[in-house]
Amino acid sequence: MIRLEGGDPTVGDGLRIAASKFMPILGYAAIAATVGLILKMIEERAGFIGKWIAGLLGVAFTIATFLVVPLLGSLKLREPLSKAVLGLLVVMGLEVLNPKQGSLSIGLSGAFFYIIPVMWFWIGRSLGSVALVEAIIFRVVLPLGIIAGTFGLSQSFIGFLPYQQAWIAAVARTYTSLYVGSSVRAFGFSVSAAEYATLVECSTALIVAAYFASRRLWMAALPILATALLLSGGRGLTIKLVVVLCVLWIVRKGRLNPAKLIGMAVLGGLALLSLSLIAGHFAGSADAGQRGGSAAQEALMHQLGGLAHPFDKKYSSAGLHTNMVATGFLEGFTSPLGHGLGSTTFASRKFPADSDWGSSELDFSDMFISLGLVGGLLYLGMAVFGVHAAFKYFRETKLSVGIPVLAILLATLGGWLIDGQYSTCSLVFFILGSVVHQRRAGGASVWNTSIEQTV
Repeated sequence: MIRLEGGDPTVGDGLRIAASKFMPILGYAAIAATVGLILKMIEERAGFIGKWIAGLLGVAFTIATFLVVPLLGSLKLREPLSKAVLGLLVVMGLEVLNPKQGSLSIGLSGAFFYIIPVMWFWIGRSLGSVALVEAIIFRVVLPLGIIAGTFGLSQSFIGFLPYQQAWIAAVARTYTSLYVGSSVRAFGFSVSAAEYATLVECSTALIVAAYFASRRLWMAALPILATALLLSGGRGLTIKLVVVLCVLWIVRKGRLNPAKLIGMAVLGGLALLSLSLIAGHFAGSADAGQRGGSAAQEALMHQLGGLAHPFDKKYSSAGLHTNMVATGFLEGFTSPLGHGLGSTTFASRKFPADSDWGSSELDFSDMFISLGLVGGLLYLGMAVFGVHAAFKYFRETKLSVGIPVLAILLATLGGWLIDGQYSTCSLVFFILGSVVHQRRAGGASVWNTSIEQTV
């Protein structure tokens, strides 16, 4: 380009330009290396047909390279969040081939379960305008959450449809967490009870956020979603929702400051204490694991027992989950190269695996297990940058969009990229990309009135 503009380029100019595009070049190099290794393995394992398929794929990749490389010049990653996501994708691409996870099928399945949801970040970064985000939240996510909650309540009180019963019978041996006592958890139209509960919890937070933004008609659906969440058995989600609502209440009218942070901590602590006392009152002396009641009764006792006695092993699995998370973080240091991208997904249980690892039920520790130390730290950095960007987005965008976006990211924190919740993961990364899109576009034109007054 310097020569075409009449200049006299030097070696230093070339190195300077290459250094300015270091992250895109590194990302593409990792992708090219991964594709090359995969094609080589196909060629070696499948004989003549493998060579023919690998040749076709190689030609297709070469053409794609010719078309994509010119776009590297226009890929400017100034935001820390975008750089962290790109670095995370590079590590994920390398971990596809980690032999610790077992066969290549597990690594490729991990790419399907993890890399595809993360790619929604770039879609949001390119297309996520305020108007589009608002439409997705109020015309897609909230209606789907309300429908899912209603469907889940029908499963709890009436029962499952024949095709759902067939699916339950098919996964009963491997999906043991689907059961509460002798009853099956509600899962709405999801294929995971955890994903269903996350969608209901997120939708509940969105309804409260909509109320703060003067969209009060949505409050009519709050009893449905609150009941559905209570009967989902997701005690951790219930606790997280209480904390998120306290945060939204504190920040809804201005910037954070030390006094508000202290108030947030005090309000959150009091809310959790009140939740435990209320649960203890209703739970009484009932056993959280009692059998023989209806599905709704067992789910309710499971929920109330855990909330009322969070440190009692008889009622709560908090200690077990804490140990799983701590072990996952520690594994990132004892196995710094990771166990492979697919080691914390369903694929590790579906295909023969050399690793005994599975999901720790928290995305942060899962990333330390599957991606190792570097990948785990990158994911932690991405989460910090993401939450920071969300608060900036909230301050710079109209309240009817900013506070629901903050509600989504806080309500799903710890499950942005988690085993069995891949549709909600895609939503989260689209929202993260949209936050960056807004800042790349120069900020929003309509500020929160209360924020503007504070500033």
